[in-house]
Amino acid sequence: MNTQSPLLVKNRNISASLLLALFSTSVIADTNISELHTITVSGSAIEDRFESNLHDPSSSTLIKGEQIDEQHATNIIEILRGIPGVTADLAGEGDGIKIKLRGVENQRYMGEKPGVAIVIDGVPVFERTGKVNIDLDNIESIRVIKGGASYLYGEDALAGAVIITTKRGARHKGVSVEYDRGSFGYQRKYIKGGFANDHFGGHLQYAQRETDGYYALSNRDTKTLSGNLQWFINNHSDLTFGFERSDRYRDREGNVTGVTRAKEDPKGEIAGRGRTRHFDVELGRYNLTYSNDFSNTGNLMAIAYQYDDKTDYWSAPVRFDAAGLPVNDTHVDAYEQIVNYLQQQRGIKLELRESFGRWGVMGGAEVKRNTFDEISRAKQDYSNRPGPTRTITRQGTVSSTSYREETTKAAYTEAKFGLTERTNLTLNYRIDQIELNDRNRLTNVTRDKAFDVQSWRIGADHQLHDDHSVYGGVSTGFRVPTLSELSTNAQLKPEHSYNYEIGLRSTANLFGWQTQFNSSVFYLERKDFITSTSGQYVNSTAPNATYHDNIGNTVSQGLELALQTEVQHQLSFDFAYTFLNNYYTKYDDFYLALGNARGTRVNSLADLTNPNSQVFFQHYNNKGNQLPRTPNHQANFRTHWHPNQAWRLTTEIDYRGESYADEINQEKLPSRTLVNLTLAYNTQIKLFGGKRSKFSAFIKVDNLLNDQFFAIARGFQDSTDQNGNYNGIYNAEDLSIIVDPGRVFSAGIGIKF
Repeated sequence: MNTQSPLLVKNRNISASLLLALFSTSVIADTNISELHTITVSGSAIEDRFESNLHDPSSSTLIKGEQIDEQHATNIIEILRGIPGVTADLAGEGDGIKIKLRGVENQRYMGEKPGVAIVIDGVPVFERTGKVNIDLDNIESIRVIKGGASYLYGEDALAGAVIITTKRGARHKGVSVEYDRGSFGYQRKYIKGGFANDHFGGHLQYAQRETDGYYALSNRDTKTLSGNLQWFINNHSDLTFGFERSDRYRDREGNVTGVTRAKEDPKGEIAGRGRTRHFDVELGRYNLTYSNDFSNTGNLMAIAYQYDDKTDYWSAPVRFDAAGLPVNDTHVDAYEQIVNYLQQQRGIKLELRESFGRWGVMGGAEVKRNTFDEISRAKQDYSNRPGPTRTITRQGTVSSTSYREETTKAAYTEAKFGLTERTNLTLNYRIDQIELNDRNRLTNVTRDKAFDVQSWRIGADHQLHDDHSVYGGVSTGFRVPTLSELSTNAQLKPEHSYNYEIGLRSTANLFGWQTQFNSSVFYLERKDFITSTSGQYVNSTAPNATYHDNIGNTVSQGLELALQTEVQHQLSFDFAYTFLNNYYTKYDDFYLALGNARGTRVNSLADLTNPNSQVFFQHYNNKGNQLPRTPNHQANFRTHWHPNQAWRLTTEIDYRGESYADEINQEKLPSRTLVNLTLAYNTQIKLFGGKRSKFSAFIKVDNLLNDQFFAIARGFQDSTDQNGNYNGIYNAEDLSIIVDPGRVFSAGIGIKF
């Protein structure tokens, strides 16, 4: 076995002195509770360095790298579905994920922000398509923080934050090679090499994932080169450079229209189009982090970063060609627009923390500048409607071209105070100054707007006993309006969320198994959410659809429960349960398009005589309705059987209750239950002159019972039939549905030496 110098322990980003300070806050680890313990602040917007959450007044879950590796996941939702409160949408295969928490933003599903701050190595990343473009092979840990989290992470943390830390540290020393195969032509190739000594540590890795896909035109390919280099300046400071370069291609997600097509053509062989297709993505992330533990309880951290996202894709299926004839879904390459998009995020952050006996204080500052450059051109000739009144758009016509800047200056702080040896109070405050500027190159019109937004948290935790503690508090989140929304209403206010929560953490003996519990009851109110005054996704011809407003409020309330056991009798268990009641408390105006949403507007359903060229907007008041795709009940149960030291069999049962597929609560998404199995083998073998190496192998079966349920169903208007025609009726045949692929196999081997 290789021995490690003290400096190699440092490359896990937790110095020995800081660990001692951290554990001194834990009453469980305190051998003399009458002694006054030192308070240490653990909140950070730069780096998730603290594995303990015993004194966190908010619900949070940490998934370590070893746990991630053991799951052999093909997408991030497989990792997160064991966390209560996650209501992510899985749209197709691979990276088609939009993470959502406690139902916030479940009514949206195009390219909007998810209401959850996605933070990768300290950088809040806005993914253009609402997805999480992270290489699964480069994840060191994931922490999910639930409730309003803008007090640390700024804009869009309405319902929480997902904190992803990429690989680094001494455990990546050596060489690893892995290869996986699976259903539908899935392949994964992975190689990593790392080193560590008294002064430097680092690794470089290459990963490739590719698949033909279950769905028609759903092939995808991802090639990623990433790495990390640490310089241990001395025994209390280090400098870390991390990077990730990724080239990605993905095609359609597998949508079909209507329940009949979903049953007869689940792969979408006939219905070969979706809202968007043909994504070419080039990603680059670079960050430089400095850390200095200048005292036993003090730390200084700074990070500079750049994130690049260059994406090209097709958008909006053609409904009528230049002659005004219907274009059905068998014309798989018939799209109206080619969109070229370039996003760049740059910024710096600085944090300073120190403890003063019963006080712990952290202060931080952030400056960032995000730029967005976008142009849309007509991919081919098409018209907006049939008949002689149609408008023809010619190939190459520029429909939009714009440049946008978002500049944020923020200051934030966290303070912890030990009220007693058993009770801690936590206070957070952040202020963001956000400036928005854009220019429409077609009209040469410029717009600008500035916001000053405050967010905060008040929380406390109390140790009832060595093995039991309660926590609770109030936290907030916010999102500012976009310039596009402000162009129709300059008086828009930022959206806000208020999360009220009380929870219990406990360690107990349950039927002979040492078990850790975390349960919480929450009430999350989202106020002033912004949409068109005529509802979401309606055409500009709808009544009053020419401006946006702070039109609605929602409430998410419920119960979350998680437990994990240690191995006993060769068995261990994990369980997560969510009860969620998520509904609109205000949503007065929603207009559902019947007929061609781009057609001539008529004033009554009786006047809708030609749905292909006309549209009627049916009015609804959605107050009291459930938010789409938010089931009342979700549960995940995993058993891990360890027959001996080398073998491990994991059985997972994942249940999701029924929910509505639309905002008017007419059509439903049925419940489903997944059964998944993973058999893993890990041992030591002798290679290369007798040196012992780690050998691993696995076989995985997802959806063991081969249940082809609806993975997702979404509805908001009348859609075309198989021949490209509208019928003026909204029902289950108008839903956009993705059918689960059914039983999926994968297997792989790996060696580390």
